[in-house]
Amino acid sequence: MRKLALTITSTTCVFSAFGVFSRWLQNMTAFEENGLYKSGSLWGVALMLLCIAAAAVLYGFALYFRKNLNLASPPDMAAALKGATVLHKPVLILVALIMTAGGVLLLFTAGDAETPLGADFSTLLRVLALLGILSVGGFVGMTMGRGGETPEGSPREAGFCIASALPIVFCCFWLIVSYRQDAVTSVVWSYAPEILAIASSLLAFYFVAGYAYGRPRPFSALFFCQFGAYMCFVTLPDERLMAMQLMFVGLAGMQLFISWLIVSNLRRKEDILSRFPNAPATDDIDDEVPPPSPEDEFEPMGEEGEGGEDEYIELPDEYLDPGTAKTGDEEK
Repeated sequence: MRKLALTITSTTCVFSAFGVFSRWLQNMTAFEENGLYKSGSLWGVALMLLCIAAAAVLYGFALYFRKNLNLASPPDMAAALKGATVLHKPVLILVALIMTAGGVLLLFTAGDAETPLGADFSTLLRVLALLGILSVGGFVGMTMGRGGETPEGSPREAGFCIASALPIVFCCFWLIVSYRQDAVTSVVWSYAPEILAIASSLLAFYFVAGYAYGRPRPFSALFFCQFGAYMCFVTLPDERLMAMQLMFVGLAGMQLFISWLIVSNLRRKEDILSRFPNAPATDDIDDEVPPPSPEDEFEPMGEEGEGGEDEYIELPDEYLDPGTAKTGDEEK
């Protein structure tokens, strides 16, 4: 499964490289000196087509894993996000440090942000920085485990619920801050990639949280993690504080890391169902149990073709329940 994880992650990185290049050229050539956008810009069209192609390819990967390879994900978060390689902890620490560094730096440089009409967003940005640092704790809490089933109602399950909710709160607040900063901007292309990056990341962590809350959607989580990471990279050529650039890189790293773990822990559906027979319905195993056929609803009374009405046993009236049985006179 690690080869599949490497394939889809490498594909996202390749699309991201072309996306960053297209966005950089768009910023260089598609905007007037006064900030207005040149309609019909070639690089704007190229970036739009690239985003559509990336979404289609990543969706195709998720569909291929589910339908063609017949794979499924463990419904337990600890088993689904288990890391067993030597590089698991070093990569986890690196991603956490990048995101933490961005949050700490934003605490000290929030007042330097360029805002329209002289508005002051330093307080909102500092709150965003604190939530970003907390989201690192949630990310580590979700991915630090070594596997093992999580008992229902245990403190570990409650910890997963809290940890998975922190990145969602962070993305929601970042979406509000981004909207407040760009509310007076009439040029959609100046902020559209950033909004799409945050919104896709929000959906990614929302579906990842399904593991903790008993409704896992592994392939939806996989798609939005990869696409959200791609959009986070695409926004990097835009002008913003270095702290927020680091946070976008950290957010992309978190999603790539989680999606890598999801793909690495995929198994055949039969293996998942045998290990987790009471697994809740997911988007990959909810149709595994077929409805009973009419032939299975009744037990056969004997070998097919044997016996007949003459061999049926008629019970005497004394064995019938008088409360339910009715005679002919009572029915009249």
